[in-house]
Formats: sequence, structure tokens, C-alpha cells
Amino acid sequence: MDFDHLRSFLEVARLRNFSRAGGKLGLTQPAISTQIRQLEEEFGVRLFDRIGKKVFLTQPGRLLLDHAGKILNVEKEALAALRDLMPALAGHLSLGATEASCLYLLPKVFAAFQKKHSEVTITVYRNFTAKIVQKLLEDSVDLGFVSLPVDVREIATIPLFRDPVDVAVAPGHPLACERSVTIDQIVGYPWIFPKASRTRQTLDELFGRRRAPVHVTMELSGVETIKKFVGIGLGITLISRSYAADEVKAGTLKLIPLAEPPLERELGLAYRTDRYLSRSTRAFIEIARKHFRA
Repeated sequence: MDFDHLRSFLEVARLRNFSRAGGKLGLTQPAISTQIRQLEEEFGVRLFDRIGKKVFLTQPGRLLLDHAGKILNVEKEALAALRDLMPALAGHLSLGATEASCLYLLPKVFAAFQKKHSEVTITVYRNFTAKIVQKLLEDSVDLGFVSLPVDVREIATIPLFRDPVDVAVAPGHPLACERSVTIDQIVGYPWIFPKASRTRQTLDELFGRRRAPVHVTMELSGVETIKKFVGIGLGITLISRSYAADEVKAGTLKLIPLAEPPLERELGLAYRTDRYLSRSTRAFIEIARKHFRA
């Protein structure tokens, strides 16, 4: 049994398309087809039914799917364990994190890690917490820097950082001189909502409980874009305090704590409990802990 063939099988099963699976793995569609055919010949069963442009797992294919991921995980863990025998850390570390975390919270952690372990290559998958958790479950990333809590049985978390969440307004906004605000004070103003994110979930819950009508002028992706639009007076929003420190210092945004209920966001590292943690993964966890303790 060839590990590359199993990887191709898993991608075809996930994407239900030979060409897209080939593109994901850097292979041509004929090469993927050949590998799947060789697997089928080796096992003596058909693994996929082809209906139009899509493919679907047969019963034997579903059975193999249960085992193929486990086999490749054992291979990955064996390689990581062998690398850990080397005197210096090396290899690859894959981390999932939100775009805002990459911009405002993790650069110094990355710098400290690279200074100490320069032979380890880091790749970062940027997305929302829910997507990062999904990548952890797919074993596509080693660690996730995510919003807590994460209530998934296979995933453990390490709390690292609590960040107040404030109302952000333009300096000339009517609320800018307030020391704190209530929901009743802010509900009537135009709002800029982030798209699918933990902050969006907080906003939906906050206003949903009050059954208050909310005037949402825009839904935007990306903290930088949201801050720019709030800064020129197109609406107000909620934002983690650390994400807007530079704008507050420059005087282009004003942050106002919410009086009831006060909000904060907890962030931390998430990992699979049933996977081997390599030395490089454990080293990153330790450096992140030291950084946020400081």
C-alpha cells in the first residue's frame, strides 16, 4: 500500500472530484485516476462510483476512508517522533490563526520562536475559529490559535490571553466622550458588523436577547477594513481592545467599554488530544505561554 495513493484517495473522497483533488496535491487528473485504479486493483474492490462530474464513495470506499486517515496519521506521528531524536529542532509546524491574531497578537511569538528554532518552518492557515477547529479535526494543522471555549471532544485548549471587547466609534461620534455605554445607548446607531466570526456571534447574541432593532449599514471581512470604515464615521462596531491599540494611540478611533454586560474575549491554543505533539509543537506552546504571561 502506497501512502501517496492513500493521500490521493482521501482528497478525492473529500472533494468528490478527481481534477480538483489533483490540483490540491499538485498532480494531474490522469495521475490521480491511475493511483485510485491501482488502489482498487490492490484491494479488488471499486472505491468510487462516478456520476457525472462527481464521484461518490462505495461501501468499500467508506470502509477504507475510516482507516486511511488513521494510517497517514501514524506515518506523520512516526516521522515527527524520529525528528524529535535529532539534537536540534527541525521540520515543519502548521498553525491556524485568525487574521487579526496574526496581525496583532502573534508576531512577537513567531519572532521569539524563529530566533530560538530557526530550522523549523512555520506555515499559517488564516481563518475564523470554526474553520481552524475543522482543520484540526482534519489533521491539516498542528495547532490552532483560537477564541475559547472550543467544545469539541477530540480537542484540548490552553487559555493564554483575555482581551476586553469594547465599542469602537469615530473620534467625532456622539458617544466618543462617554466613559462607558449601555446597550440601550448604542442600539440606535448605525452598525458595521463583521462577517462570520466570534465577534459577530457575540453581537448576534447581544442584540438577539434584547429583541432590539439594529441598523446594520455594512457587513465586512477583515479587522483593518472595519477599523477604517468606523474611523471615518460610517458606523460603530465591537472590537477586541488589543486590535485597535494603534488607532487609539493615533487618535483615529475611540474605544468605549460596555457597561452591561462587560465583554471580553479569551484566546488560546487548541490541539488534538489523540495526536502526537512534536518537539516543535511543544516548543511553540511553551514560547506562547511565556509571551502571554509576560
